[in-house]
Amino acid sequence: MAKGSKNNPEARGKSTELRKFNGKSVKPVRFIQKGVGSYMAAAFENGDLAIDAKTKLPVAYKNV
Repeated sequence: MAKGSKNNPEARGKSTELRKFNGKSVKPVRFIQKGVGSYMAAAFENGDLAIDAKTKLPVAYKNV
């Protein structure tokens, strides 16, 4: 039996489902701002960032 490449996305198993923010699906995007830093933020499928009401900054994807 031939062994597949570990880098083949089909061999990794089922991909994770997108997370939800306020009932809408969000995807991870890289957010970079001088003075704030950079992190993976949550963005809706139309490209708008999910904004935290208190800080007025994009919500971190890991916190969704």
